[in-house]
Amino acid sequence: MVRSLTKVVRKMNEIKHVGRKINILSHKIKRRIGKVGLEYGISTMQAKILGFIHNNSSKKDIFQKTIEEEFDVRRSSVTSVLTLMEKNELIKRVSVSEDARLKKIIMTDKGMEIHKLVYKEIEKIEELIEETLSEEELQNFINTLEKLTKKISD
Repeated sequence: MVRSLTKVVRKMNEIKHVGRKINILSHKIKRRIGKVGLEYGISTMQAKILGFIHNNSSKKDIFQKTIEEEFDVRRSSVTSVLTLMEKNELIKRVSVSEDARLKKIIMTDKGMEIHKLVYKEIEKIEELIEETLSEEELQNFINTLEKLTKKISD
């Protein structure tokens, strides 16, 4: 019994904590991007929504339900975030002709400007990563992340 417990303790000390290291890197990236958003008075979630609208509104209409599903967030939470974004003139909700109850969400010029500033920070982080890793290391890192993401999702 003592031997098996010793093996377990030894095994625990050998754990590399890869998940923790990935989590720390993720938090550092989010924090850096979030700082830019805070300078302009928007939350990380608002920045994500602006990015989502920017990247998808040319392909399809964006509604509150679309955002709820994309970010897996409750209706009440999305309502309050969108209401604040509308109040701060980052977005507008516009009725669609097919159904007056539906409100399409569009980004305002102010929302677009803030999105561009946040996106510049994302590009800086991407550049930093590319400068830090060789082309081969970067490709291996991406492949490894994709492999782990798929394996953990199963």
